[in-house]
Amino acid sequence: MVEIEKIRAEFAARLRKACDRADVRLRGRAVDIKKELQRRGKTASTTAIGKWLNGDSLPEADKLLPLADWLKVRPEWLEYGRGEMASMGEPAGNSSSLSGNVEPGPPITTAPRRIEIMGTAQLGNDGYWLGLDNSDGWVETWTRDEDAYALRLKGDSMAPAIRSGWVAVCEPNHRLVPGEYVMVTTTDGQSMVKELLFESEDGVSVMSVNSAYERRTIAWTDIEKIHYVGAILGPSKVMCRL
Repeated sequence: MVEIEKIRAEFAARLRKACDRADVRLRGRAVDIKKELQRRGKTASTTAIGKWLNGDSLPEADKLLPLADWLKVRPEWLEYGRGEMASMGEPAGNSSSLSGNVEPGPPITTAPRRIEIMGTAQLGNDGYWLGLDNSDGWVETWTRDEDAYALRLKGDSMAPAIRSGWVAVCEPNHRLVPGEYVMVTTTDGQSMVKELLFESEDGVSVMSVNSAYERRTIAWTDIEKIHYVGAILGPSKVMCRL
């Protein structure tokens, strides 16, 4: 199974489990979710929600907190499958009796933690993965992804937005977000950091910020892994071993 399909399927399983726990009816479930999102100021079609439940797509980021609030589960569990499903003693069940005028607050963040720099990614259409040992250093940043790792970036295909020597923090358990950066490794060994334009059933369309490099479409069958890039950090943030 292609990695993005696995992420979608696992999210769908968590969403269905949360709905079952909250006693959301099975028949008409997409309709109930739509109504609750609307009550919280968010919009989504029943067709789109059906795709979330079936593992065909993922919801936009602004839908996740309202969903988690309604279903009484932790946002990080719903989005990533991390930690406990719900707080100890937190009751399950439909929260339609709660006021719809209260906008959910942001999730609680943890202290910054150390993320090892695992290698170097070439910033170019014909990018490649250059392995380095862990002695290259680390960065400290905020991330909820326990499997996060960092890459040192090399090349000029995304200048001036990303410069050679900067560091990308990759979050393999985060959903892909159009308009933001992803790290892609293809089955023939190329590795690159690009802006994600969109994803479809056939593959992904990515591009470089630098206009000298063309937009590129990569089929899912040609992708070994594709990870969300959660942060881009300057060289001054790199901590080296003495």
